[in-house]
Amino acid sequence: MSAASDAGARVVVALDVGGTTLSGGLVAEDGAVLCAAERPAARDGGRDPGLHGTVALARELSVRAQDMGAEVVGIGAGFPEYVSQVGTLTSRDVIGWDEQPAGLLAPLVPGRPVVVESDVRCGALAEARTGSGRGLGSFLYVSLGTGLSAAFVQDGRVWAGQRGEALGLGTWPVHGVLSPDLEGYTSGSGIAARYSAVTGSAVAGARAVVARAEAGDAAAFDVLSTAGGALGTALAWAVALLDPAAIVVGGGLGTVGGLLDESMRTAYAAHARRRGQPPVRHAELGARSGLVGAALAAWEHPADARESHRVA
Repeated sequence: MSAASDAGARVVVALDVGGTTLSGGLVAEDGAVLCAAERPAARDGGRDPGLHGTVALARELSVRAQDMGAEVVGIGAGFPEYVSQVGTLTSRDVIGWDEQPAGLLAPLVPGRPVVVESDVRCGALAEARTGSGRGLGSFLYVSLGTGLSAAFVQDGRVWAGQRGEALGLGTWPVHGVLSPDLEGYTSGSGIAARYSAVTGSAVAGARAVVARAEAGDAAAFDVLSTAGGALGTALAWAVALLDPAAIVVGGGLGTVGGLLDESMRTAYAAHARRRGQPPVRHAELGARSGLVGAALAAWEHPADARESHRVA
């Protein structure tokens, strides 16, 4: 949309904070992304230390909204950490934060709500409202990117768990291998680390491994096929526990298709406990699920809860 057509629009500043990339945008109430921006997450040897990059991107988008003549009604931010039901980060597994993001972001939107959520629950919410989970009674959303996590959705509501920790698919053990857990074996960072360990050749990330596999690299082929196999097996176990109507796979790596996806689907079918297992779908919003969901989390936050996030 042009700046002229956006004049008078009401938007949320949406942030999808990843281990590799900081994504942001101005998002309308219907989930339409009016503008978007990305920045590298890595800085000073860490992943957004002090959340300086996150705050700077939010400030940039706020200025952009002002230039467009749009009204910012709040900020929604998704993080690759455990997030409590009151919007506080409770882990430091990925991002180098030292102050809660709600407190750092609130001064950018005085009197407006700041809603902080888990990035995987943001992705699940977006797919439930406008993507591949739309109209389903239930589904398991899996985010495969730099890391690996999942969220269960039933009747349009994303299950957070008592402590906000119902997302730890990546912590499941992988038996018989050296990697400590599923994330270390099958996520983007895990794939890159495994390939480097096997070959002694450092790679920038999983996409480099994908490119080498497509060029005929046998080691890359093995790393990707076993990663997909492990994830597909885990999804079959998850179905045996939750019995969802579908599985929706999103994230930057989860939506690219190819060998990893094929291996995942083959293992999923092979380890199905019963016939007629739920279908596996790609996230309709692709890598933007988290960004759109972060905005929707702010738009849909209950009015009384939104008040608790306000800073005058």
